[in-house]
Amino acid sequence: MADDQDLPPLDGAVLRSLADEAGRAVAQAFFEEYLQLLPVRAAAILRGLASEEPASAVEPLVSLRVTSAMAGGLRLEEYCQKLEHAVKRGHRPDPVAVKAVLFANIRLLVREATRQGYLPSRRPGGPEQ
Repeated sequence: MADDQDLPPLDGAVLRSLADEAGRAVAQAFFEEYLQLLPVRAAAILRGLASEEPASAVEPLVSLRVTSAMAGGLRLEEYCQKLEHAVKRGHRPDPVAVKAVLFANIRLLVREATRQGYLPSRRPGGPEQ
């Protein structure tokens, strides 16, 4: 599952297109909610993979895959798609390995969103970076 690393963590064109269609405020609100739900969705995937029924990870994988596509998170979308296919084929991916890759991709996505100006580089009143 390594070739998804060739994809950018965030394709800003997807968010710009959403902003053109739905308005900048809607696109920004969607992206912020997407980012806030990343750890929740990742935790649901990991719970499913660690359970007696790893197929229970498919629904949260689909959720993260689809929302990542809508937000421009191409690398995360691709990883989720590969993981989803593996689980559907009956494979039991190691939750520890999946956690490492998921959270590495989330960190890259947040870093790139900050770099592209979709997130402030520091919180108001917070420490300088």
